[in-house]
Parts: sequence; C-alpha cells; structure tokens
Amino acid sequence: MNDVGAEMIELLERAGARYLEPDAYQTLLLNVGATQALRRYDGTEAYWDRVQAVLDAFFSASERAEICAELIARHALCTLPEFRGFLMRAIAERRLQSILHEAPIGWGMRPVRRPAAARRTD
Repeated sequence: MNDVGAEMIELLERAGARYLEPDAYQTLLLNVGATQALRRYDGTEAYWDRVQAVLDAFFSASERAEICAELIARHALCTLPEFRGFLMRAIAERRLQSILHEAPIGWGMRPVRRPAAARRTD
C-alpha cells in the first residue's frame, strides 16, 4: 500500500515540475512531500479526497485532466474500491476538457486565462 503513496507523490511532483512556476512548485513540494498525508496510503476514499484537494489547489482544469489521464491509465489503481469515486471525477474531468477543446468558440468570444488568485470573487 505504501507504493501507492510513493507513486502519487512522484506523479504530483512530476506534474508540478511540468506545469508550475518555481515558487508554486516549491509550495507544492511542501504540501505533498513534507507531510505524511499522501505518503502513507491508508486505503480510504479520504486519501483520494486529499489528492483531489492538491489537484484543485495547484493545477488548472486542463492540467488536472492530463494528470487524471495518467491516473486512469494505471490499471492497478482502477481495481481499488476506494479509488472509484476519484476515478469517476477523473473521467468527468477528462470528458469536460475534451468537450471544451472541441467546442467552437462563438463570435466575439475568446477564452480568458487568468490564474485562480486573479479571479474576482464578487
């Protein structure tokens, strides 16, 4: 079971190195590697909720979809009952990004790419 934790940390660190700015990557490393929350796989759905929280906090929707594709491809994970809820969300994330990628942008519309911290909340 500890192999799952090590795999998840490795996958998240690789994704962080690929997608994140250096400061954000260092913060990801502190959140992922410095705690035992993801290192110790406990075989519960709560573990996968923690993985989802890291994905949501550090990665954009399209980046999450790519990371989810890597997880879906790991067939050993797909056999774990506690992984099913996360798997369903991962599949939905991939499908949504696929639909958005294929959808034509209407006249006068353009995609807006702003970091989460720059979004207005009012």
